[in-house]
Amino acid sequence: MALWRGSAYAGFLALAVGCIFLLEPQLPGSALRSLWSSLQLGPAPAPPGAGSPEGRLAAAWDALIVRPARRWRRVAVGVNACVDVVLSGVKLLQALGLSPGNGKDHSELHSRNDLEEAFVHFMGKGAAAERFFSDKETFHDIAQVASEFPEAQHYVGGNAALIGQKFAANSDLKQVFPAVTSLGLNEQELLFLSQSASGPHSSLSSWNGIPDVGVVSDILFWILKEHGKSESRASDLSRIHFHTLAYHILATVDGHWANQLAAVAAGARVAGTQACATETIDTRRVSLKAPHEFTTSRLEAGSRVVLNPNEPVVEWHREGVSFHFTPVLVCKDPVRTVGLGDAISAEGLFYSEVHPHS
Repeated sequence: MALWRGSAYAGFLALAVGCIFLLEPQLPGSALRSLWSSLQLGPAPAPPGAGSPEGRLAAAWDALIVRPARRWRRVAVGVNACVDVVLSGVKLLQALGLSPGNGKDHSELHSRNDLEEAFVHFMGKGAAAERFFSDKETFHDIAQVASEFPEAQHYVGGNAALIGQKFAANSDLKQVFPAVTSLGLNEQELLFLSQSASGPHSSLSSWNGIPDVGVVSDILFWILKEHGKSESRASDLSRIHFHTLAYHILATVDGHWANQLAAVAAGARVAGTQACATETIDTRRVSLKAPHEFTTSRLEAGSRVVLNPNEPVVEWHREGVSFHFTPVLVCKDPVRTVGLGDAISAEGLFYSEVHPHS
């Protein structure tokens, strides 16, 4: 009976508090907390995540992220990748049950016969050709026969993928880096670059957990000092956006970029929102996994940094190169990770400002 009375009392009080909310929605939170405490039902629950490190960090980002004074006027984006299947054209026609006949050019292919006629036409001229195949099901059948042919060979295809593959295989970085202004890369790509050219920490075979900030900083510094833009070197490279699961670093050659504090914060923020498929950071669904303290270099006497969620972007300088570090609020249960690296690089670049003389 006493238990029932206690439950009824608590229910009545909850109803009363609910009525207060309805009748006085603007009642200060402090007054509600006092009322709650006076009822001796324990402390009032705090808003979810408001005082947590994640909440404070997200709020600090929102205050720091401002658009650059000079906006981008032109943006060019190229995307192209596929798998090339290489085999004898004659044997493919035979496998499709086609016999070579009269050749005829087609601006667009609709059937197997169109393929056969176009092949014979250009084969007779000794010329290569590309034609669009409009019938999806027929094209899929032809591609499957070609892919499963015993003598077929498979290669990475597409202009962008082939160029990237060629760059990755070329260890002479001075032929690659001078042609670009900004790079976006992850921890695997960063370590590969150092290994391919015997850079700092190249003896490291792989990362052990979260990449060490000092090691990452050393490699970024080496890339920009040895292959980046300078008065004595014909190179355009002046900016690198490094991203890993737990944190981001923007490294820039001094005098060429502005608004990088906002840019690195924006890149990290979009990692948390896109992975969780939310419009804004939901502090209940993310966690802070960045190191609470780190050293800015492992090769020289770097500074020791203690992470403060209220001031989430840390800046340091090293011989004409500026570094901006910020943690990432990692999504606990990722929903959308496809293209996350591209979204990070694009967001960071969007908030970046390039100096006119660069």
